[in-house]
Amino acid sequence: MNYDEIAALCQQLGYRDKLRLAQMLIQLARKEEENQNPQNRIEGTWKDSSKGQNNLQVIQYVFERIIKLKPTRRSTLQNSIDAMFQFQGGISEFEQERIIAELQRLQYIRIDENNKVTYLKKS
Repeated sequence: MNYDEIAALCQQLGYRDKLRLAQMLIQLARKEEENQNPQNRIEGTWKDSSKGQNNLQVIQYVFERIIKLKPTRRSTLQNSIDAMFQFQGGISEFEQERIIAELQRLQYIRIDENNKVTYLKKS
């Protein structure tokens, strides 16, 4: 099966199936690109800074991405951090908590008693 045959078949799909297919293809392409070009991604995670990526760089990477997303609740912040590392083997809840604690310690964010996130610094 080649591209033209697949394209012709895709035209028969409904718009929702086309969107689902597009999303799946993007995810597959990103995964393949990361496997082919591992030097372009964040090496390791918080737990594995020995591969050339120190903790401060990981924190900066996370902060630059969450400042754009601006999650307003702690749970949304955790989900955002989890998504950042999903193509690199994932990240544990413990590691998420360590990153959030470090973001607070560096005064990038503040989380109040109602779990509302406030951003103290700009990227």
